[in-house]
Amino acid sequence: MASNRKAPERGSPEEHWNENVLKEVSKEQISFIAEGLFKELWARCGKQVATDQTALMIAEVQFSRGFDLLYKVHDNSAALTEFKKCLSLREKILGKDHRDTGKTYCFVGHALRENRNFDEAVGQYRSALRILVALLGKDHNHTKDVISCIDDVLKAKGMSDNDSQEYLSTLMASIEHKKSGDAFSEEGNHDMALAAYKKALIVEKVQHGKHHPDTGDIYAKIGKSLAKQGELKQACIEYGDALAIYAVTLGGDHPDTKDALKNIQQLPTLMMR
Repeated sequence: MASNRKAPERGSPEEHWNENVLKEVSKEQISFIAEGLFKELWARCGKQVATDQTALMIAEVQFSRGFDLLYKVHDNSAALTEFKKCLSLREKILGKDHRDTGKTYCFVGHALRENRNFDEAVGQYRSALRILVALLGKDHNHTKDVISCIDDVLKAKGMSDNDSQEYLSTLMASIEHKKSGDAFSEEGNHDMALAAYKKALIVEKVQHGKHHPDTGDIYAKIGKSLAKQGELKQACIEYGDALAIYAVTLGGDHPDTKDALKNIQQLPTLMMR
């Protein structure tokens, strides 16, 4: 017997629920994301708040699935897929400096390490480390855990103890310079910010560093500081370097890649003022 139930109206909360929630989570997990709560958020706070909050709940489901796949089922590839889906949502909604995003970088690194994809694992651990140093400090236990993970992976790649320690010292120095640059930038002291970012960039240009997204971030920050100083042509070059790194390491659809391109596109307008 044919169903008389009408298809949900285009752009309605019902359509979003059917297309973006039900297709991602199982019936067993659906109680975690209440349809009534979603519709209430949509009605009271608007579509963006409702869809963002629901997406974050889906990200939590994906993270839990990834954890179970990695440590209970031992399906590393499937776990990596779930963690990457979770990371995409958290980066988009929470940003790349949020603690939950950092936690997800770390577990992507764990899955990559189990797959013996050591270079990419180091990259993910680096992203997690940057966040933890900024939020918790370099002496916090969580920060030390990630440093230990990087050390383990470097040694699994065949690096000696001395070379591993040199790599970690270099990495921590870069993070500290970048942190100082951010503080100067917040104060509006763009000369000092630029000097700190350039120190971070020099340190970053070591083995495994120059093509990491964090290096792209430094180029983007240098570009921003130069633009604030009116050095628009040089800013365009720095933004271009950031864009090239983001495009290769993150892909054309990543928010950082799009932002770098947008910054370049806006510079001609600023030059005409």
